[in-house]
Amino acid sequence: MDDALVLCRALHYGSALILFGIGVFQGWLVTLPLANALEAVLRRIVQLAAALAFLSAVAWLLLAVGEMGDGWSDVWNPATWYSVLADTEFGHVWLLHLLLGAVLAGLALARLGGYWRLMSMVSAFYLGSLGFVGHAVMLEGAEGSVSRASHVVHLLAGGFWLGALVPLLLCLGKLGDNELRSDVSDALQGFSGLGHVAVAAVIASGLINVKLVLGQWPTDTSSPYQVLLLCKLALVAAMIAFAIVNRYVLVPRTRNGEGALHGLRLCTLAELVLGFCVVVLVSLFGTLPPQ
Repeated sequence: MDDALVLCRALHYGSALILFGIGVFQGWLVTLPLANALEAVLRRIVQLAAALAFLSAVAWLLLAVGEMGDGWSDVWNPATWYSVLADTEFGHVWLLHLLLGAVLAGLALARLGGYWRLMSMVSAFYLGSLGFVGHAVMLEGAEGSVSRASHVVHLLAGGFWLGALVPLLLCLGKLGDNELRSDVSDALQGFSGLGHVAVAAVIASGLINVKLVLGQWPTDTSSPYQVLLLCKLALVAAMIAFAIVNRYVLVPRTRNGEGALHGLRLCTLAELVLGFCVVVLVSLFGTLPPQ
């Protein structure tokens, strides 16, 4: 059951991050011509991510019910479902989370004006609500409020940084289109500006989370939780290094030839892969006691 929960958490976090990042990128960072050029592919990705997010949310609930109950037998017990949903803080949060997930799944199939901005706003609440479950709710009072707020900031900042890399990769493929080249350059500049803010927010909120949840710097290599946390920090540092190379070395050189553009694509892809490795680690040590 633990392995199934880790897999479920990874799929859920990953899909929620993608929904938010794509929504912000398409709704707020790109011009209409570029948004239209990316529309068909990103619609399919969002539809898949929304379906995966909702199904994994249901699976997460069932697995959590089993862990709170007597194992696999309680996973299929409606009475235990009701008890968890009605009598636990996790259940109260998850009812809202499931409702938002259903709205997102419906929205992904809709054809509405302001589609991407609406998607970004609903997915912001969806992703942010994950800051009210797990280790974020271990503390009470003022510390508990700070912990929850910090986790929400961490999720949203990380969601923009990682999720927006998906449409950014697609944008890079449009740099060779003379009609869209200026739009792509503007999108890169916009992403870069917000990316600086997102990275700073990820670092600051991450340090606050470590202080509040763990109470110390993770230096105890005999603790599986602390080892995995150190691995996460190393991966984030590598992502930051790739982001710096992209912004200050490769982007200025894209005007001079395909070599820099190819390097930019590879570094962006590496940043994206590292980000999803972080998601897997978070999904894993989120099931362990923080000690």
